Amino acid sequence: MGLLILAVLLVLPNVMAGKLSKVWLQFPGLDKPTHCFAFIAVFAIVYGVWRSRPWPATDRGKLTAAAVLSLLIAVVDEAQQAILGRGRTAEYGDLVADAAGILIGLTCVNIGRLGMRRATSISIVALLLVPVVAVTAKTYHDLKHFNRGMVYEREHDYQRARAEYMLALDSGFQSPEIYNTIAWLDIEFLDANPVEAEQYAARAFAMDSDNPDIMDTYGWVLVKAGRAREGLPLLERAKTLKPNMYCIDLHLGVAYREAGRWDRAVEHLKRQIGRNSSDRWGQSARVALDQMEGQAR
Repeated sequence: MGLLILAVLLVLPNVMAGKLSKVWLQFPGLDKPTHCFAFIAVFAIVYGVWRSRPWPATDRGKLTAAAVLSLLIAVVDEAQQAILGRGRTAEYGDLVADAAGILIGLTCVNIGRLGMRRATSISIVALLLVPVVAVTAKTYHDLKHFNRGMVYEREHDYQRARAEYMLALDSGFQSPEIYNTIAWLDIEFLDANPVEAEQYAARAFAMDSDNPDIMDTYGWVLVKAGRAREGLPLLERAKTLKPNMYCIDLHLGVAYREAGRWDRAVEHLKRQIGRNSSDRWGQSARVALDQMEGQAR
């Protein structure tokens, strides 16, 4: 039963990632105390299961083994987030909160054995909560504007989203995602000057040159700036790495058209229309294809 509860604790966040992400967006950093309390429970469960095992022979050994195993579980949990994603991201702050939770659980189990007074035990727990408060505060500081930007972007308020992303940059938060997103908003929704958008796209690409979404944005910015032949290799590579990207065939179709390769342009534009003829990119592909057919006549 203990192991079943443990499995639920670890799997449930993945299952509920979509719903939980809305909470984390509104309250960045709230996941850190959640991690802490979750790993108090993890340690209690692991120790509760381990107590009945014959090895280690001493209770101190069992406590140590439970703490080490709980920490290993925390590392594995972060690793699977880094590898699988699924709406969750691996962060060092999570491990800090996990470790604090494990030590709090260890302290609580040992209170009776060590004969601590209540004030002493409360002081130890409070001390262990300090790093949790610290990583929570840092996460809030780092992500508050970035998260608000994502909220506005989901609401299709792209101008306010961009303003929040710029505030995030001003606060010192940097990542390839934020530079890529600013470039994407500029070129796709805000009709900004492609030359200005290029500085953000290039910065994102310099930070993460293997990301197909970043390749697509950078390539598309170059196409819109009149440099289709420079943008094509990036778009082709993005297509190879992420063939089902929702907008990639429109971008390739326009890029091939601008490069004078109309046969390839028609192929990709039709593929984009076939993917979804009613969304923004399908409609744009239809307009581009109609323009080409009109010019051909």
